[in-house]
This record gives sequence, C-alpha cells and structure tokens, in this order.
Amino acid sequence: MKKTVAIILCISMMLSLCVSGAAGFNAPKLSQAEWDKLYSSLSDENTLPMLNVGAKAGEVSLCWHADADKADAKVRISEKYSMANAKTFTGEKAEAETEDQVVCRVDITGLEENTTYYYQWYTENGWSEKCEYETKSFGDHKAMVIGDIQIGGQTEDSTVQSMNGYTWNNVLAEALEKNPDISYLVSPGDNTSTGKTADEWQTLLMPPAVRNIPMALAIGNHDKKGMMYNYYTNMPNEFFGEYFEGLDRDFWFRYGDVLYLVFDACSASAADHMAMAKEAVEKNSDAKWRIGVMHQALFGPSVCAFSAETQILLNAVFTPIFDTYDVDLVLTGHSHMQGRSHFMYESMTIGKAESGKTYTDPLGTVYLNTNAICDQNSFEEYEFLNLPYVAYSFGKNDITTYTTLDFKGDTMEIKTMRGDNSELLDSLTIKKTDDNDHNDDSIFKKLHRVLYKVVEFLGWVYLEGDKITVAIRGGHF
Repeated sequence: MKKTVAIILCISMMLSLCVSGAAGFNAPKLSQAEWDKLYSSLSDENTLPMLNVGAKAGEVSLCWHADADKADAKVRISEKYSMANAKTFTGEKAEAETEDQVVCRVDITGLEENTTYYYQWYTENGWSEKCEYETKSFGDHKAMVIGDIQIGGQTEDSTVQSMNGYTWNNVLAEALEKNPDISYLVSPGDNTSTGKTADEWQTLLMPPAVRNIPMALAIGNHDKKGMMYNYYTNMPNEFFGEYFEGLDRDFWFRYGDVLYLVFDACSASAADHMAMAKEAVEKNSDAKWRIGVMHQALFGPSVCAFSAETQILLNAVFTPIFDTYDVDLVLTGHSHMQGRSHFMYESMTIGKAESGKTYTDPLGTVYLNTNAICDQNSFEEYEFLNLPYVAYSFGKNDITTYTTLDFKGDTMEIKTMRGDNSELLDSLTIKKTDDNDHNDDSIFKKLHRVLYKVVEFLGWVYLEGDKITVAIRGGHF
C-alpha cells in the first residue's frame, strides 16, 4: 500500500510539473486572504525584478534594485532546474532613487524558441530564488495588451494599491490560464498612480506571473508625475531624441514579423517622435506588421473625443506618423473605456471594421483603447456620444478587460475579453496578401514628412510653454 501511494504521489507530482511547464506561467488566482498575505509579506520591499521585452525575439532583460554595497548586476540562466551549465550575463549598475541602493540592468540574449529556462538574479544574499521563463515561437505568436494598471488609482493610499494589485494579479491569472501561449505583454501606459513612490512599483511586480512574462510598458501621464519609471524599467532601443527632457523617451522593439513603436505621448516633441519612428522603420523595413503604442486615446469611445489636448495637439503630432508609416494598429489607454475604431486615415474613417469580420489588405489604421485595472467606476454615460469613428465600445469600466493579438502567417487576429471570465467582447481579423505593402518612400509620403516640419515647430513651441505649466501644477495630469 505504501509503495502504491508513493507511486501515485510521484506520478501526480510529475503531471503537475508537466502542466506547469507547458504553460510556463506561475499565475494563480488568489483569494482576497491569499493576496493580503502576499501583499503584507512584500509591501516593505522594493527589490522585486521586472522581466522586460528585448530588442527582438530571443532576448529579454531584467531590472531590479539591490543594496549599493553588495550589488552585482548578474543573471544566470539554465535549461535545467538544477542550474547545471548555467550561462551568466553581466549588466550595468546605475543610481537608484535612494543612495542606499543601485539599479541593476542585465540583457539576456541567445535564447532558443519553445524552450523552458530557469533564471536567477544576484541579490545581497546571493542568488535569488529560481524563476521560470518559457520562450514561445519566434514566428507565429500571441501578445497580450492590458492598460491603465495604475497601481494606486488616483491616490498614494496603500489600501487602494493593494486592491489594484489584487485585481491586476487575478486578471493576469485569468488571461494566462486561457492563453498559455502568450509571448509578452504590452501596456499603453499609466502603470502607476503618482509616479513618485517605490511601493507602487513593488505592488505592480508582486504577481508571480510577472517573473514569467516579459513586459513592454509605455509611459502614461500618471507615470510622468514622478521619475520612478526611470528606476524600475529597462526597455529596449530607448530613444531620447534631441528635445526630450527628464523622463521623456520613446522605444521600439521587434518580435518576429511585428515592429512595435512605443511613444511617450506626454511629450509633444513631434520632431523626436517622427525621428524615432523613422529610425525603427528603416532598421525593420521588412516587418510585416507595424503597431503603435501610446497612452492618450486619439479615437477612443469616450469624453476624450472632446479633449483639445488629445484631439488637436496629439492628433496633429501622431496621426501623420501613423499614416506616413502605414501603422496597422495603435494601442491606447487613458480614458479607462474599452473600445475600437474603424479604419482611420488622416483622422477620417476610410473603411468599416465591424466586429467579428475579416478584412484583407485594408487601408488605414485601427485604434484600440483599453479598459483599466484601477478604476471601478462605470462610464456608461458616455455611450450616448455615438462617435462616427467608433466601431465597438464596451461602455463599462467596472469590469476589467484584456486583449490578445494573435499573429499567424498573414493574419493578425485582435480579440478583447472580459478580465474575470474571458468572455469574448470584440474581435477583428486583418489579413495581408502583400508582404511589401509598406511604400515608405512614395512621393506622397515624402511630401507628408516635409509638411510635418510645421507640426514639429509648433510642437517645440508647445513644449516650451508646457514646461511652465508643468512647473506650476507640479507634474503631468
């Protein structure tokens, strides 16, 4: 009987390990009591690492805080849980927000697709616990989009931070359970509330799944209220431009056939944004898909439609970039209301993009706006707007959502699901039959870039005035 029980237990453990390894995510849904215990055990720390996307598939990076006197920017990674034959990567140490610590950043390269790895980072007590990272396909793959995580909501209250962290953990758990083939996560910004405190970032990094999935985090207006983003991230190909100041930066990365252009939309430096897009596109001219990421919702289904800053300034700065470089999809947030546009070009609807349908070689760009993790108030009152460019709107931000982007062959399938039960809310499939449909050097687009010089000048004028405004009100809002 003892032998039989032992054999059954061994088989159960092996099956458990196989299931865990297949998904590659440690993403448990937690009860409130379980989350409270986790939050209490970690809330006084700020040394949790962030796993960031790399410049391309097969690369990731790690960023963490460590004691200034004992820090060593090293990560070791192995295909064996025992860490046998581990390869060690060394990075750089940089100043942190406090004198007692430094920020360690390490880039990890040379990873193989569809492979399970175990990694550790160096702490003041030696090597950390082992974390698992499973690479997926470097060709066809699936990405996830969650916006306005905004740990802290609109406050610095630790109770609110914990509440947002609990929601964040369980949305991740739901999404990854239903989509175990996710390769990375993209956020259109507002990852924290005040941008000024380490505990917001600590809470953001508490869910165990964060150690298993690389993230690409755009900067939002709430992140821009302070400088903490500068100390907790390590995004690839950061572009600091000629006129950017302080926290300002764009970045880009490529995964398979997809090029992501990630903009700091809180800066009106049109010249820098265009320069970053030009650099990224020229270095990745063969990428089939181009996806823009920015915080403010240009064509969202909400009151943002009447914001002068968004619909006049940011529209003038960004839509020419997306039109010039044939961007297929733009991911936004800010309004805390899930929705999606029709196909847009020069701020006009040039083609329908109805839910559940497939469109082949469409003209124009689709703008997808995310719901929020932090805000549990409903904006249903804005549904009456009936904006002509809105193809779909959810209308309830008291229910969380997430979106997946599934790239297979010549198609991109966009799906938005509820964050609590993965009910399908909206879908759209775009199919491309021409791999080289990006004609970036056409006469029309060259003229576009020449005329954009006017926007660059006006953006510079706005930047100078905005410095005064930000100084008076104490940050971006």
